[in-house]
Amino acid sequence: MLTRIFFILYLSFIFILTGCSISSQNRSISPHFNGILQFNGKPVANTKIMLSLTSGDKSCRQSRDSTLTNPQGKFNLKAIIEEYTYTPFVNYKLDEWVICANYNNQIYTLYSNNRYGSGNVTGSIYLECDLVKSSPKPCIVSH
Repeated sequence: MLTRIFFILYLSFIFILTGCSISSQNRSISPHFNGILQFNGKPVANTKIMLSLTSGDKSCRQSRDSTLTNPQGKFNLKAIIEEYTYTPFVNYKLDEWVICANYNNQIYTLYSNNRYGSGNVTGSIYLECDLVKSSPKPCIVSH
């Protein structure tokens, strides 16, 4: 009798655990980025700004999103949203992102960061970048 109760409890636990893991949800895996791109203090227009989520992709060759700077050098990249399946007890993920600029056929790494956690990556990051100051970091970052 006791074995039967444990068996029923075990099956119930498995069904609940499976039920939780089947539901899919959306989550943002990068923050929202906006900013201004300059070269020696002057705005850079029509330059491609790329967002990569691949670890070690410092030149954004595998970018997930991109945009062009406007005549004032301003750009805007929305947060990347992905669908994921919730798994109980294993909900933490390493989210990484790299922002690059393709100016005069040369790739500049503007900003990179990561976050280990659960749920959405929240917030917005403002980048004020000057390509002349490309070493070591071309951007002033504010949140």
